[in-house]
Amino acid sequence: MEDRIVGINLVIDGSSYPLNVPIGQESNYRQAARLINDTLIRYKQHFEGEDEVRVITMAAINIAYDLVTKADSIGSANVMHKISELSKIVDSALKAE
Repeated sequence: MEDRIVGINLVIDGSSYPLNVPIGQESNYRQAARLINDTLIRYKQHFEGEDEVRVITMAAINIAYDLVTKADSIGSANVMHKISELSKIVDSALKAE
């Protein structure tokens, strides 16, 4: 896998997030953005009228729960690291509102 970095732009819930990622991981980041967007759409439809921050938090909990339940099969240390990264992203997005 190449160590080269590529600039990508992810759109999550209508907001643009420019990132510099290893070229070999670009598809993973794009897949993660699709997962977040799909989860947010489901939660927004199910909890219509609910406070947006609460909907985003519920979607994040859902995604994190899925990761945690799969931790045994793919290595808990790696999953916990990714959950920590996701938590930081969610925290910064919530602070920006």
